[in-house]
This record gives sequence, C-alpha cells and structure tokens, in this order.
Amino acid sequence: MPICLPTLNQGFDWKTCTLSGWGLLKDQSQGGTESQSLQKVDLPVIPNWLCSLEYSGVNTVVEDTMICAGPLAGGKGPCQGDSGGPLQCPRSDGRYVLAGSTSWGTTCAAAFQPGVFGRISTRVDWIKSVVGPTP
Repeated sequence: MPICLPTLNQGFDWKTCTLSGWGLLKDQSQGGTESQSLQKVDLPVIPNWLCSLEYSGVNTVVEDTMICAGPLAGGKGPCQGDSGGPLQCPRSDGRYVLAGSTSWGTTCAAAFQPGVFGRISTRVDWIKSVVGPTP
C-alpha cells in the first residue's frame, strides 16, 4: 500500500510514529553492529520548541523544516545508515502518512537528543510539482 503525503504544514506533535531503516544497531562509537534485516521502532514526535531546547547545548538549530522523534530518555532512535528512511505516522483510516525523512542526530538513541528528520509537510508543494498529480 502506498504511503500518503501530509497536508501542507501538518503537525504530528506527541503522536507515536514508526521509523524504519537498515542502519547500525548501536552507535559506531560503541562498536556499531550492522543490521541484517529491516528494523522498525515506534517513536514519539517531539515538538520543535522542546527539541530545540534539548539541542541548545550542542550548538545546533532545529528549524521549522525539521521534525524530531524519540523518547527523551533515549534508548530508541535512528542510527548511522538510517538516513533517508521514513518516519511514518498512522491515520485514523489505517493508512500511514510520511511525516519525516531521517536526517541527523548526535549519537544513536542518545538521551535528551531525539532523532531529527526532514519535515515532509513543508515540502509537499515541491514533491507534488516533481511527481505530478495523483490518481
């Protein structure tokens, strides 16, 4: 089943969404292990104001074109090799919306530093201009 695009600037704060990817199972600095199968994990979407606060100590900016997801306690999240992978959120009709595309983080699944994704809802017009109308 194809994934749905979000509406322009659609929000996902505090929703539980699913990340999938083929990235490392733990950070390279901890002897990262390569995944032999597609992995998935459910993550809470964190509001940008809170994500910005969490990253303020590492001199990075979380912009409106980004979306953050991961438990603040850490332990779950994207890792090296997951870049470009989907963060998808369920809709009430059982289908999924593409909320984000894995972009960056500091350390895999670090406490107080959720994963950062490209926010698809800010790029819907561009995607539609490239892909064309849907049936």
